[in-house]
Amino acid sequence: MSVIHSIPGRIRFSSGSVAGVELLQEKARTVLAQVDIEIQLSYNTRTGRGLLIFVRDDKITRILTDLIEILADDLAAAPEEERLPVQQKADPPAGQGALFWTIAKKVINHYSARMLMPVFLRPAWCITNVMPLVLDGLKSLAKGKLDVNVLDASAVVSALFMRDFNTAGTIHLLLDISETLEQWTREKSRSDIAGLFSQDEKPVWIMRKGEPVAIPYDELVAGDLVVVRSGGKIPVDGIVADGLAMVNQSSMTGEPLAVEKKVGSEVYSGTIVQEGRMIVLSEAVGAETRFARIARILTESDEMKANIHSHAERLADKIVPFSFLLAAIIFAVTRDIRKAAVVLLADYSCAIKLATPLAVRAGMLEIARNGAVLKGGRYLEQLSKLDAVVLDKTGTLTEACPEVIKVCPVNGFTKDFVLRQAACMEEHFPHPIADAVIRKADEEGLDHAEDHAEVEYLLAHGIATTLDGQRTVLGSRHFIHEDEGIDLESARDTIEECTENGLSLLYFACGGKLAGVIAVQDPIREDAGAFIRSLKKMDVRRIIMLTGDGRATAESVAGKLGIDEYYAQALPDEKTEIINRLKSQGHTVAMVGDGINDSAALTCADIGVSMKHGADLAKETCDVLLTGNRLDSLVDAMDVSRRSMGRIRRNFFFIVASNTLFIGLGISGIIAPAMMALLHNLGTVLTCAHSMRPVLPRRG
Repeated sequence: MSVIHSIPGRIRFSSGSVAGVELLQEKARTVLAQVDIEIQLSYNTRTGRGLLIFVRDDKITRILTDLIEILADDLAAAPEEERLPVQQKADPPAGQGALFWTIAKKVINHYSARMLMPVFLRPAWCITNVMPLVLDGLKSLAKGKLDVNVLDASAVVSALFMRDFNTAGTIHLLLDISETLEQWTREKSRSDIAGLFSQDEKPVWIMRKGEPVAIPYDELVAGDLVVVRSGGKIPVDGIVADGLAMVNQSSMTGEPLAVEKKVGSEVYSGTIVQEGRMIVLSEAVGAETRFARIARILTESDEMKANIHSHAERLADKIVPFSFLLAAIIFAVTRDIRKAAVVLLADYSCAIKLATPLAVRAGMLEIARNGAVLKGGRYLEQLSKLDAVVLDKTGTLTEACPEVIKVCPVNGFTKDFVLRQAACMEEHFPHPIADAVIRKADEEGLDHAEDHAEVEYLLAHGIATTLDGQRTVLGSRHFIHEDEGIDLESARDTIEECTENGLSLLYFACGGKLAGVIAVQDPIREDAGAFIRSLKKMDVRRIIMLTGDGRATAESVAGKLGIDEYYAQALPDEKTEIINRLKSQGHTVAMVGDGINDSAALTCADIGVSMKHGADLAKETCDVLLTGNRLDSLVDAMDVSRRSMGRIRRNFFFIVASNTLFIGLGISGIIAPAMMALLHNLGTVLTCAHSMRPVLPRRG
């Protein structure tokens, strides 16, 4: 145990054992028993580092610092089993140069050993090396499996049976190289994901008493004011508290150009300050940042395989019996065991089983780089088939920051009463429209403290509560007029005027009477029109807009965006009904939404897509999460998925064609079995390397 650094009220220490942390906690209580202070102790088992936080007092700081130094000697004698091993960060996979050298060493060692070894020892040496392959094959047979392991073992045993120890050794060498390449490509993929979304743990600068102070990355906590300068990586999710900067968010949103961030702007962990300086009020740090959550989704998504991935694995194993059958036929015809062994050396299974999951993983990573996260490989295949897109209007095609244009009271109620009570009810259920109402009340200086009973949220209808013994409701026209039976005649002129201007309306009623109408303007997103055009270019046959607004508003927005099919005053069950109807017609359907009322439709669709600002429930139930502000991230994801599936199909063709050619050359005697094995494994390596390449052109 040792002190890493200390300042009054804060000591950072390291400890290699659980006993050390427990002993420190116990001794600190004893030493400071006469002092009425609270000490917070936290310990990171991954790094072996701890943190003490207490009152800013120089004397207490010295006492605790000395205590840690004294305990260091005592802990050195702690039993070995009580020591806590400190996990080190996993080394990144070797670079291509190191990989080449690793393979070269395997080749050199193999052939050097064979050349220098006495001839009479070579068979025993070869048998010892290949025995693990044979045992793996026997284990598969014992489990009743006829898979790739059995095929590899059979190829080796065939060579040994023919006393062709050189070929058996070469097969073992090439399989070893293939395994090395497979492990490298998998680790490279995982490393790319980690590199895209991880933080380097360099010291970060935070404000302390008006001055910037450097602290270790893992000491950051929510609420710290973090200073980030030009060229620096933002280590937290938060809000800009001071300063102005241009931030490159390409790793998060796919946007190629830096965007301006000023006071009040949101910033994300892992993005880069390209120019300027700013102070960020941290809201989420470490594992709670958006980047960390995305990384977890990607690293855990291997379990959610694409259908084609699972199909490839099944196909690979199913091909094995046919390889044996073909080998048997060739032996029956030619009576040449060497020619029969050729089929076993050049099987189709290995490359198919390796290349497909690599292509799926590479596609998911590229989609993440372009501003969207898939929650499983299976959705890559679904995206490639997408031909119908259903879009929620509010917060998807329109800006996520609508504004209240006017409040129109009726029936003797006042504007302040309507706005105050509406804000009081809306603040319980955050949504872009609710935020607009609350923001308007704050701008008007209205105190909307609670003076009503418990608020009830009625999905896709509105909000209901009791105020001074009277039922009070807020929501859509359908909810207020049809469900609640409230007469809207007193506001007819206002309603007609607002709907003609394309404004959305909230209706507020109290005690069975309409109290007022709140008109909200939700501007259409600047990129919405281009997004719709991009979907049409992607041959999406059905583009449908759904909204809870009236027909006039829906018609206005659809007309501006060039959407021919739309549904107004759509309720959750109607949304799911529309999606089910599209699916029954043979369409592969995506639903794009952001609200609680969209969650059922997101689940019902083949692909549920949520916006980054969406409700927590929508983000939880979706299959694809857009991490930035670009709607085109969905188009990019569709493009990547289609190209990736095309690549997988080309891989199938190449694997079948090349291995068939190799088998033909081997059977005809043009190439020897060793060359046959070399060509087969080289083809596998090339297919895997091709699967890992990006499919989209580089952004300029």
